[in-house]
Amino acid sequence: MIKTRFGQYNGDSWEEACQLFLKKKYESEGYQEMIAHTKGDLGIEGFTRTGVVFQCYCPDEEYESKKLYEAQRDKVTTDLGKLTKNKKELIKYMGKVKIKKWIFLTPIIRNKELISHCQEKATEYKCKAELKELLDDDFDVLVQDEGFFVEEMLYVKAVLNEKIDVNIAVPSTEEIINWKQCEAESVQILFRKISKLFKGSNNAEANTNKYVDIIIRNLIKGQNVLDELRDNHPMLLEKLVRIKSGIETHIEQELLLSDLQPKEFNKEIQTKYKSALESEAFGQMISFVLQEDVIKEAEADWLVRCPLDFEEGV
Repeated sequence: MIKTRFGQYNGDSWEEACQLFLKKKYESEGYQEMIAHTKGDLGIEGFTRTGVVFQCYCPDEEYESKKLYEAQRDKVTTDLGKLTKNKKELIKYMGKVKIKKWIFLTPIIRNKELISHCQEKATEYKCKAELKELLDDDFDVLVQDEGFFVEEMLYVKAVLNEKIDVNIAVPSTEEIINWKQCEAESVQILFRKISKLFKGSNNAEANTNKYVDIIIRNLIKGQNVLDELRDNHPMLLEKLVRIKSGIETHIEQELLLSDLQPKEFNKEIQTKYKSALESEAFGQMISFVLQEDVIKEAEADWLVRCPLDFEEGV
């Protein structure tokens, strides 16, 4: 299996994902899958009526960078060779449509030399007189990874019954210290609020200090998670922000009317956010870890920015 930012793939699962990507993204261009079970795939997995053809490749195991590049390079070379071998068959299926782009789809690219190799092959094949009936005068060879299909990712994950996850490292102690130094005023606000959560308990001061660090850690990680979603899953982020904003709008009112103690109220707000996410089927779309990250980010964000306070009514 090859592990990427968005999932794990082997040869079969990558091909399945690619077909869903392509059918979703190129539906308006008349994408047509080439079924490989009878006479092979003819060097392409599918094509559009606008002259773009695709070939998928993913090794079944994790390769180091050099070996992965060599395997991808050799696959490009081999499958482009099938254009000559299968010219008559390809023209039969594609009709008068000439190939303008041959796109090599692979989950991850670790060596830019693969791009260079594709360009060399594009130049080579444009000069092949025997392929003039099949290839456009501006024929090009490109390589694309899963990043070209971020808008289609949610759809594909849902169809394959997989969940979106985001791999973000837990902030280090140094990052937390740096944040506290840069956000001195916010740290004071946090200490004032969080001290109320542990008021009257044993080790109140130590617990307050520890929870302040936890909140800062959750805020840093959570905002990094949201940045990742903004770049790669903007529609998902938009829904999350809408739900979070809806809950935030009523926090101050609920605080004024609540008889709960600070710790219980804080827990209730997190539970409410989780329930809201579940009501919008987020549990079916995102992993448990990602859901926890966004809930903890909301708590931290509300504590830092003041919507969640415990001075009045609680």
